[in-house]
Amino acid sequence: MALTVGDMERLLFAAYPAADAQPDDRFGLLVGCRSAPVQRAAVALDATVPMIEAAAAAGCQLLVTHHPPYWFAPEDFIASPSAASSGGAAVFAAAAAGVALIAVHTCLDCAPSAAGMLLDPVGLQYVRPLRSDLLGQLARPAGGCQELSLEELAGAYRDAFGAVAKVWGEPQKRLHTIAVCSGGAGEVIPDVLAAGADCFVTGEVRHHEALYLSDEGIALIELSHDISELPYRQYLRETLIKAGIAADDVVVLSPSACWWAPAGSARHSDQRTTDEEAVSI
Repeated sequence: MALTVGDMERLLFAAYPAADAQPDDRFGLLVGCRSAPVQRAAVALDATVPMIEAAAAAGCQLLVTHHPPYWFAPEDFIASPSAASSGGAAVFAAAAAGVALIAVHTCLDCAPSAAGMLLDPVGLQYVRPLRSDLLGQLARPAGGCQELSLEELAGAYRDAFGAVAKVWGEPQKRLHTIAVCSGGAGEVIPDVLAAGADCFVTGEVRHHEALYLSDEGIALIELSHDISELPYRQYLRETLIKAGIAADDVVVLSPSACWWAPAGSARHSDQRTTDEEAVSI
């Protein structure tokens, strides 16, 4: 029996429970018909118009993303290159192309099965969730190492993820306890303080939040929002394969746009992922 969009939503929620999502989140099926069959599916970080067009061009009936295509309900649904000129541009593009959209967002952020995403690649050992709602992780150096320097940890993230956007703090600062949270994680700063962390690793925070952490003596590594969350694509890919879609029928999409740093800095690229199936557009 062919899998349907509804089957995919149910199986994704089995892996990343809806009950774990943050209260104000947008997730689940946002565009499409639950009874529609799915032979091929794509995964991406964002449900933008270019990602939807790439999924359709690859013959996919479903696009599963971490971020939802909109946060607040759009005021219009007009054919447009992006939500900058029409808030509902992605919804229009998905409906027109027959591509269903499912977002998992904070269901995945808070999933215990994904707790090692920012830890394992750099040799950090998971200790416990940063918050009681499972958002964020608390870690320490692994392998019998009691501490490492900020410079060493930043270098490990650069090597594992392809780039680091910013580092705040003295390079030789010794780190024993590290808090991590992907994406834009300013909301967990009180929890970072309460945990007594020496360093906070995240996608991005606001300028004054970075200053507040510095004033508290806490180092900060900002990977950039996208770099900190692109590995989620592999979790989604593996979940869809376990759900019954053939591996060759799960397409991993690379971002349509990437930031980069001037000469002398690490260039932002998609090389930080381990998959060889990412589709560039």
